[in-house]
Amino acid sequence: MMFRGAKLLALAVLHTFSLAICATNSNGNQTCRPSSCGEIRNISNPFRLEGDPSGCGDPGYELVCENNRTMIKLGDGKYYVADINYHHSTIRVVDPRVKKGNCFSFPLYPFFSDISASYGVNWDEAINITVLMKCERPISDGSYIPITPCNVTSSSSSSQPYNYVYALVGGDSLGVNDLKYSYCTIVSRTIMTQFSKPGNLSMSDLQDCLLLGFNLSFLQFRCQSECEVKGLYCSPNYGKNTIECYKSQNPLISLFLNVLSIIEAVFRVDYFIDIA
Repeated sequence: MMFRGAKLLALAVLHTFSLAICATNSNGNQTCRPSSCGEIRNISNPFRLEGDPSGCGDPGYELVCENNRTMIKLGDGKYYVADINYHHSTIRVVDPRVKKGNCFSFPLYPFFSDISASYGVNWDEAINITVLMKCERPISDGSYIPITPCNVTSSSSSSQPYNYVYALVGGDSLGVNDLKYSYCTIVSRTIMTQFSKPGNLSMSDLQDCLLLGFNLSFLQFRCQSECEVKGLYCSPNYGKNTIECYKSQNPLISLFLNVLSIIEAVFRVDYFIDIA
């Protein structure tokens, strides 16, 4: 856990250095026009599209265009970009494996291991962890959503010893200890931030929620470009989508607080991974 925090601290330092390089390039009167890909028509600072001029956008916020769809790479997974809100400093992403239909594709990308130093999550909004699991026996529990998986071999196959698949939707800290049934095994975990229908969800409802995607905040870029480059501490407010720059009397305290908002998100991730 401490190694993960140190790793993000190093990423934040490198990210600040890259911002200084971008600022130097912009002073050279370089004109950066917005890029576009598919439905995302305004890809501009801090984002850049792969292939844009080197001085345009921030390398830590590079997007790619694949099959006329804007994609973002997070860890080992690539997500669809559904929307970029520059006013709120948020980007909405969708797992491309989620499809609307009569069956459910899984496993989904393990989002919790994919958070980078460039993005934050508003843990105060309606975040729900979704767990997909295989069970040896049927479950008569309304909290568990029956799932019809796509492309699963016959239950008689030795590679598929489980006959039943379910999804469980919980709060922001759902883990293996919350499972009631020892004959079930978790095969995938993800989150959704648009969950609003309480109780008795169907597989179709779950697909609809996951297809809405979830929001990531890039307030960290504003912290670096508006506060940290001036030697100021930055406090991001993910609920209000704002930042506050202010001085610290002690440089060590300033450094500590400057990194605290990043490490706080990492501890939440580590906790989830540890309990799972």
